[in-house]
Amino acid sequence: MAERMTELDLVVGSMITATPEEDRDAYEEEREWLQDVQDLLREEGIEVDLLSQPGTEVWEGGIESFYDLYQLRRLAAHLERGDDVSSLLRDENTDGEEVDDLLADIWDDEVETRFPHLIKHQGDGGYYLPVDFAEPIWIDYGDEEDEDEETLEEDSAVSFGSSVALMRELTEVEQLFQQANVPQAGPRKALQVLRTAAQQSIDNGLPIILW
Repeated sequence: MAERMTELDLVVGSMITATPEEDRDAYEEEREWLQDVQDLLREEGIEVDLLSQPGTEVWEGGIESFYDLYQLRRLAAHLERGDDVSSLLRDENTDGEEVDDLLADIWDDEVETRFPHLIKHQGDGGYYLPVDFAEPIWIDYGDEEDEDEETLEEDSAVSFGSSVALMRELTEVEQLFQQANVPQAGPRKALQVLRTAAQQSIDNGLPIILW
């Protein structure tokens, strides 16, 4: 039986993937990087231990398509404002070329949302941490010598959200979905995967890793 492919994979576990016993050099390299990240997060007021339980993985899952996550965010943004989402539920555009105006305004900080950890977080390659804080944090940890290169800042930036806050947001979004009779399709499946990941993160004190 062929495995079901997913475009977005999630793991709840340590951000240090190697143990000292398995690969000392890899462990030391990951630990040094995470020590820097931990220090940068502390400067933003976020106290979290990223160095414990190296090599630990407690859960893995996946979201079938990036479009499912996009639609989840899109529906959440419009339902938050009481919009009729009937036309959005009929939209099967998957080319990703047209971005919803409301989502764009939220991403540009022109419109506020009650769901920042769902909507304003990096969809691919980001992390959720098992501590509570108000807004996702974007950290640029690129090397200084890269500053002269013609690369976008986002290439070396990564977002850190709160799995605790994400769980609160998803609980409210699920209630909005029920009230709007959003069908059990891609966006609701994506919501359930994220909720499971958030719960595992909170229960085990480990980050969610998206890739």
